[in-house]
Amino acid sequence: MKHKSRKKPKSRPQGWVDAAERAAAVQQLIDIQSEYQDWLDALPEALESTAVAEKLEAVVDLELSEIEAVLQECEYLELPLGFGRD
Repeated sequence: MKHKSRKKPKSRPQGWVDAAERAAAVQQLIDIQSEYQDWLDALPEALESTAVAEKLEAVVDLELSEIEAVLQECEYLELPLGFGRD
């Protein structure tokens, strides 16, 4: 029977850094959201009350810039080391 090697879990600080670095993905979402805004703005009046318009509005209404700002703050936080190492 083979023993599965256990993967050592990431430390809290490393997990924090990894997560904060995902801010670039949020920026991609913001860029794409802008394209959806352009699509919504160019939508003919006859389509303003359709399911497509509702879906476009749902994407455009997301507050992605707030998420990006929080992630950027997280990236530069000094995390506690604990056990008297601070």
